[in-house]
Amino acid sequence: MTNLPPMTISESFGSIPDVIASKLGVHALERCLAKAGLPENPNAFVGAYVPQISLNRLLDEAAQSAGNDMFGLEFVDHLCVREYGAWGDYILEAPNLGSALKRAESIIHLHANKDRLRLRNSGETTFFEYRFGERISPGYRQVALAALGPLLSIPRYFLGSNWQPVSIGLDISDASSRRLIETRLNIDVRLGEACLSLELHNADLACNNRRVPSVWTTRADVERACNGGPPSTLVECVMELIHQMKERDELTLDSVASTLAISRRTLQRNLNREGVTFRCLVGLAKMRRARDLLAGSPVTVSEIAMSLDYSTPGHFARAFKRVHGLSPLQYRHANCIHLK
Repeated sequence: MTNLPPMTISESFGSIPDVIASKLGVHALERCLAKAGLPENPNAFVGAYVPQISLNRLLDEAAQSAGNDMFGLEFVDHLCVREYGAWGDYILEAPNLGSALKRAESIIHLHANKDRLRLRNSGETTFFEYRFGERISPGYRQVALAALGPLLSIPRYFLGSNWQPVSIGLDISDASSRRLIETRLNIDVRLGEACLSLELHNADLACNNRRVPSVWTTRADVERACNGGPPSTLVECVMELIHQMKERDELTLDSVASTLAISRRTLQRNLNREGVTFRCLVGLAKMRRARDLLAGSPVTVSEIAMSLDYSTPGHFARAFKRVHGLSPLQYRHANCIHLK
């Protein structure tokens, strides 16, 4: 089986674009997004998954634009798990901090396919450890610094915004940065660790949740919001990117390969190994979009054909019938709620 790239849900971008725009300007944000291969609004595809390397590239470009190799710290006060929709709600609705951290550990696979969270007791303190899936590409330094924001946001939700951990650990080894990070965060820092971590007093874990939600979020709600979790095959990964790029008129084999940080030939070879071609997947994605539009919108067949780049409505209709055994209008009458 082909190794899957680290993928993360689009909600993980949170307020990152807004912070970049506020610090560097809207035009700089647009340049950074374009260089990272991301749409103008990365959060637009709710429940969609993107390669984590795109996040690394975005923060790397922002840091270079700012001329600041510690730019990731600018996000710490702005990012929190509450931005992550049902995933964050489920964590923050836990009865106490210890339960919240255990919830995060149990559902991290729905947020990102190769990220890992772990609670590790060490005598009088407990470490909340986070290992990011994409750690070797340029930009990870910025990601590691920015990720302190969401990590800190969980205990601070229970213990107050002024709460500080005993220490934080970072899996970066630039010793010259330690004093700057400690001064910026007013927290003792351990560099050269195997992963990111917060060190908490064990007593903190017993802090009860003083908030009662009007509507409770269940694990099943999280699974639905995350569409069951990240893509589990390369074909699903490519289909996810085809859907996102089609909306931006940037869909080519080269653009998908670039986003996945692999060569065109490697992508072709891996897809062939799965028994499909890129052209076949584009066709399947078009049919899926056609079904959605026919069943859930008043868009005409001619408009659908044009939006999906078919040369004529007749060409689209024939292609649709070959796949589904029904004409587009027959499919609409059988599936459109508005007509029932």
